[in-house]
Amino acid sequence: MHTLTRTPTLTLALGLALLVPTAAAQSTVTVTQAVQAALTNGTDVRTAQANLEKATAANRAAQADPSTLAAAKLSAGQGQALATVGLRAARLSTLQNAVNAYTALYEAQENVELQTLQNAVNQKALQVAQVKQSVGNATALDVQKAQNTLAGSAQDLADARAQVNLASAKMASLTGLASGVRAAGLTTVPTLKTSLTQLRSGLGENLTSVVSAQQDVAAAQLTVKLSDNDFTPARTLQDARTALANAQRTLDAAQKNASTALASAYQTAQNAAEQLKVAGSREAAAGKSYTQDAARLKSGTISPVELQQTQLALKQAQYARLQAQDNVLESLAALSVAAGQNLTGIGGTL
Repeated sequence: MHTLTRTPTLTLALGLALLVPTAAAQSTVTVTQAVQAALTNGTDVRTAQANLEKATAANRAAQADPSTLAAAKLSAGQGQALATVGLRAARLSTLQNAVNAYTALYEAQENVELQTLQNAVNQKALQVAQVKQSVGNATALDVQKAQNTLAGSAQDLADARAQVNLASAKMASLTGLASGVRAAGLTTVPTLKTSLTQLRSGLGENLTSVVSAQQDVAAAQLTVKLSDNDFTPARTLQDARTALANAQRTLDAAQKNASTALASAYQTAQNAAEQLKVAGSREAAAGKSYTQDAARLKSGTISPVELQQTQLALKQAQYARLQAQDNVLESLAALSVAAGQNLTGIGGTL
């Protein structure tokens, strides 16, 4: 797990004057809590669980009934096996949706802070332009441009606040949590430790499409076996063999498609991890620049306005790193769905 550090909140007076306080009264949840709530309350998971219970009961009855024929017993056993994999798939899909909803909310919350600071910078720019105009060092057009820029950033801030509410409502709907819920943030991001080869080896047991195709082959093989005798018409046996060949081709296609999708998701996860390293390095550099400029302000070599610009650059770098870490988690959730096993470190083995 990568531990994520965040630069301490900057205290430039002008920036803080416009910062909107986080809704302390709102309930906050971690990503683990959000995922667990989604797994508990999710419709797809509940439906898949009910299907598994139904398939398990049907299989138990079929296996215990001495009058049940081989094909029916195989079908009942396959139904339970497929329902088991289906429940895992539903859980993984729900996990992915919950992770995506959580990261969207977290980014929306942090974007409000970024847009608040951007608005403060633009307000100061307007003040500077107005002062310059008053002493004949700027034109009315310069002031108008600054006003337009400020109006644009004010609209961006208003939209950012609205996006928080929309993202919160979406996560509440998905997880069953109270409306107005807020994301507490991420403290760690999991790392990908499983090889692509290992993940490929588990597709036959973990992925619904592959398991279903395997079951079709097994059922077709049984049909051929039951038809290969002296009392079954030759045409029936021939049709059974054709069906088996078709099922085998379908299985081959399912395995190839699953393997290709897995490889693509695996590459995306690797790329996301590398991008996080880059974003972290850029944030560290921006942090050093801010520290240096803060010292320069004290020594009188730069103005507060210049320091505020450095503060904004740092905040932008922090937000870019946040997006990168979210991409890592999202890509691992997508890889989990493609692999049929949980690789996020959230919610257990599922």
